[in-house]
Amino acid sequence: MINNLKISDTKSHDLYLRGIALGKIYGPMTGKASIDKEWLKYYSEEQILGEMPEKTIFEYMKADNENHLNDIALKYFNTKITYKQFFCKIEECEKAFIANGIKEGDIVTICMPNTPEAVIAFYALNKLGAIANMIHPLSGQNEIKNFINEVNSKIIITIDIACNKILNVADDTKLEKIVNVTPVNSMGFIVKKIYKYTKKAVKIPNDERLISWDEFIKMGRNLENISDNEIKYAKDKLAILLHTGGTTGNPKDVMLTNDNFNSMVEQFFKGENNFERGDSILAIMPVFHGFGLCSSIHLPLSVGVHPILIPKLNGKKLDKVFKKYKPNNIIGVPTLFKGMLTNKKLKNMDMSYLKYVVSGGDLVKDSLEEDINTFLRQHGSKAKLSKGYGLSEAVAGVTFASKDYNLPSSIGIPMTDTNIKIVKPGTNDELFKGEIGEMCIKSPSVMKGYYNNNEETNKTMQDGWLHTGDLGYCKNGIFYFAQRKGNMIISSGVNVYPSNIEQVIEMHEAVASCAVIGIYHSYKMQVPKAYIVLKEGYEASEELKNEIASLCRKNLNIYSIPYSYEFREKLPQTLLGKISHKELAEEEQKVKVYKR
Repeated sequence: MINNLKISDTKSHDLYLRGIALGKIYGPMTGKASIDKEWLKYYSEEQILGEMPEKTIFEYMKADNENHLNDIALKYFNTKITYKQFFCKIEECEKAFIANGIKEGDIVTICMPNTPEAVIAFYALNKLGAIANMIHPLSGQNEIKNFINEVNSKIIITIDIACNKILNVADDTKLEKIVNVTPVNSMGFIVKKIYKYTKKAVKIPNDERLISWDEFIKMGRNLENISDNEIKYAKDKLAILLHTGGTTGNPKDVMLTNDNFNSMVEQFFKGENNFERGDSILAIMPVFHGFGLCSSIHLPLSVGVHPILIPKLNGKKLDKVFKKYKPNNIIGVPTLFKGMLTNKKLKNMDMSYLKYVVSGGDLVKDSLEEDINTFLRQHGSKAKLSKGYGLSEAVAGVTFASKDYNLPSSIGIPMTDTNIKIVKPGTNDELFKGEIGEMCIKSPSVMKGYYNNNEETNKTMQDGWLHTGDLGYCKNGIFYFAQRKGNMIISSGVNVYPSNIEQVIEMHEAVASCAVIGIYHSYKMQVPKAYIVLKEGYEASEELKNEIASLCRKNLNIYSIPYSYEFREKLPQTLLGKISHKELAEEEQKVKVYKR
């Protein structure tokens, strides 16, 4: 087959490059990752040649399940929802939206944690051809107001804990309906009645715009035939808005299409599909984030793997979750797995049911990866931690580390139809393999752009390449993450990568976690400072600080050795559970000037 390739065809050219990488063809190598694509050797011809789906998100999810209507689609506490029930609930919700004047192209805000109502509303909007504006229910009320006004939402679906915040700003928006959902809405009539009288129930004032989820659903029940409203697939049609700091740190609305969302899932299935119909996945990652909505909800649902919806996870109660649900798959962030390692009640628990464990959203340090794999083996699981790299501007996943390409410190190889190049920061000049630079992505999962923000879109999207702002390098076709560009420290003109320092400090047996930021220095401009959380049983002391400093001197260059060390009981986290380097930096700006 390779001998008859038409090089003008992109996918045929990829097969040619695969042949070179495997040593089957002798050809030129440029030394640049995006041109040589050495990672293609890990894919078969069939995987490379496969096409991307042309369906709406709803159609894609439904396609593999319409002949398995009795299979479980969702679990939520003691509630099980089959695909038959799931599709009926989606249609009921779609009718309710239609009854409230929502039509194709309208934007509806979903301000929810992981509950069945959030998932049902998301698919109902997609089925209708409307756009889901996904926002965090713990956002500040002014943030929520801005998120609503940016897109002119007339309806918001929200959890009760966010309802008062929304009511406080509703007069400054175009909201016509505020649909209030309680955490027990999907737990049955009796539980809902009891919830009203518990301390957990949120007291909400009367407002003519406010209706309950049940009232909302009833509004569409008189609509009989809605088949005339069925929206067909159209290429590059906007489906989702996600809110992110973006590649520059300023809040932006990421526009994702049906194609973006489905292509990420399709690429995963083509390259790495360990899911089996009937299995379960712990859906801890939030639905208002691409990683949670796509990787923990849409991806498993599309192959008959049912998400176990967890609205809020307390790390101290992780043992109860495992004991009750025995999940076959987990997708989480590093802080989740740290909580798993430190939960003493998990110590002797059999976890042989755990087949597949994936960490994303943040860098997994080598020491943590080793600890997780040891923990899994000790608890009877054959799973080995898989990793990846992604960002909201590309839905969630861009690279994946598993099988033979799951090397320590790596973020793996690009998905099947994804290309990555490393450029000199601030330019489009591609660097050679092994050189650290900005990672740029070309993929069917890359966003349409930023909503109503052409200036930022044009800065981030250049000649079809998404400039991520993240630093990394490529070696033998496998990629390695160096640093979020905004976290990089420049000391005396030398680039210093906090993640490298954190990895070294976390090698010490007493260290549970570490965060490094750059602080002001009168001569060097910036120097590294390390914030350290110790494991249980260890106490902060000058002696321990000296041991850690000695470890750094042995393993780091002179510019990377922290200027100071500070022990903390805990580190600040973002709403997604990542360590917030930004918050630490803001603290330091208020403190003092350092001199050496």
